[in-house]
Amino acid sequence: MGGMAAMAAATPPPAPKPPITVHLSAESPDVLVSGPRLEWTLPDTWAELSKFPRDFCKTSPMFGVRQAANMQLAFYPNGSRTAEDGHCTVSLTRGPDSAGIKFEFLVNGRGIGPKVCLGRRYIGDYPLPFDASEEHKSKNVVVCMQLLEILGDS
Repeated sequence: MGGMAAMAAATPPPAPKPPITVHLSAESPDVLVSGPRLEWTLPDTWAELSKFPRDFCKTSPMFGVRQAANMQLAFYPNGSRTAEDGHCTVSLTRGPDSAGIKFEFLVNGRGIGPKVCLGRRYIGDYPLPFDASEEHKSKNVVVCMQLLEILGDS
């Protein structure tokens, strides 16, 4: 038998990666967790949130995954100081020595594609979740984080 073919046949397949599971640091009525998905429903209505000034944020409860234990979301209803008009901002802050992660944010179901965070913070601007019409004033904003991969996870 050829040496290379015999060696390849003897190499075991890589072990499957364990599933990604989000865990909360403390229970919260505003957060739903399902496997790799976290849904944070802000308790304030859009009428209340839309009155806040630019660069003002609301923060989620702390949460984590294996190799990235201390994470928190922040939602800026009228954007961070660098956001374009008509945009809100979502940021992710992480503890030191966290593994890199690949994820996607959705604001009321609308996203801008998968992102990667290797450092302590990610910040992204998204279209406003609602317009200024009366019909949206009593609605709530839902920020979803879907964890796609823990980088370097084996």
